Amino acid sequence: MERDHKLRIAEWALGEKRIFLPNLNEKGVALIMVLWIIAILSVIAFEFSYAMRTEVKIVKNFQEELQLYALAEGGVERAIAELVYKHDPRVQNKRRILKSKDFSPEKKEWVTDGRGYPLTFDLGVCEVRVRGEAGKININLVSGMLLRKIITNLGVEGEAEDIVVDSLLDWRDPDDLYRLNGAENDYYQSLPEPYECKNGNLDSIEELLLVRGVTPELFYGKKGTWPGEGGKEKGNRIGLKDIFSIYALGEQVDINSATLPVLRFALGIPSEIARGIIQAREEKVFENQQDLLQRVPELGPFLGEIGRFILFQSTNPFYTIEAQAQSKNGKSVRGLKAIVKIDPREKEGYKIIQWVDAFVS
Repeated sequence: MERDHKLRIAEWALGEKRIFLPNLNEKGVALIMVLWIIAILSVIAFEFSYAMRTEVKIVKNFQEELQLYALAEGGVERAIAELVYKHDPRVQNKRRILKSKDFSPEKKEWVTDGRGYPLTFDLGVCEVRVRGEAGKININLVSGMLLRKIITNLGVEGEAEDIVVDSLLDWRDPDDLYRLNGAENDYYQSLPEPYECKNGNLDSIEELLLVRGVTPELFYGKKGTWPGEGGKEKGNRIGLKDIFSIYALGEQVDINSATLPVLRFALGIPSEIARGIIQAREEKVFENQQDLLQRVPELGPFLGEIGRFILFQSTNPFYTIEAQAQSKNGKSVRGLKAIVKIDPREKEGYKIIQWVDAFVS
C-alpha cells in the first residue's frame, strides 16, 4: 500500500516535470528565434542604410561631375568667343583705336601662348589655356634634319633616335621602301596586334604613338626633368605632343604663340632667353623682328640660325583649348580639351575639329 502510494507520487512528480520541462524548452527556442530575427533585421537594416549612403554618394558625385563638366564646357565656350573676337576685323579695328590701357584686364584680348585664364563661378573655378597651333611645328611637313634635332633635344640619342626619325619618315612617305632604321608595312603586320603602315600624312598628332620607336614617354613627356644646357632642368612633362601639330603652318612658328617647349626644343633657344621672350610678350605681342630684338636683345646671336623659322602674328585659325574645372573644396577636378578652327564662313563662326571629354593636364 505504502509502496503504491510512493509510486503514484513519483509518477505525479515525473508527470509534472514532463509537463513543465517542455514549456521551458519552447520559451528558450522562441527567445533564440527572436534574437536571430532581430540580428537578421539588424543586418538587413545596416545593409539598407549602407546602400542608401552609397547611393547618396553616387548621386552627389554624379551631380558634382556634371557641374564640373558644365564649368569646363563654359570655359571652352568663353575661349571660343575670345578667339572669334580675335579674328573679327571690326573688333580688332576698335582695339587698335583704343589704347591698351583703356581696357580692363578682363576685357583685354586673350594671348594664345598657353597662359592660364581663371574664370570664377559660384560652384568653383575654371582655368582656361589657349594655344595657337601656329606656335608649333607641322609633323607632316617637318624635315628630317629638324626632326632629328628636336628628338635629340628631347634626350633620345643613338639608335633609338635613328629609329624614331627614319620610321616617321617611312610612315609619311607613299612608298614601301625602307630607310636604314625605318619600318614599313611588314614590320607593323608582324606585331602582336598588327596594323597597316600609313604611307601618308598623319590625321592626328596621337597617330605618332603608332610609329615605331615613339614610346608613350617620348610622346607625352617624362615628368620631372628634361635635357637642358649644362645638365638637367626641372619642369613639367614635355613630349612630342607639345611641339608638333597637324594644323601648324610648317617648320615656321609664330613667336607670339610658341610655348616654352617649342622655343627650347624646336628653335633651340636657351631656357633663360626663352623665358625672357615669354615674359616680354606678356606685356605686348612682338610686331616684327626689330621689335623682338629691341625687347629681347639676348636673342641676337641666335637669330642668324633661327630667324627663318620665326613668324609674327600669324593668322592661322586653329587653336587648342584646355579647360580644367575645380570644385570649391579643391577635391574634384574635371578637364576638357578641344581643337577649334575659327572660320567666319561657319554659321557659329567656328568649327570643332576635335573634342576630348576626359582631359588631364
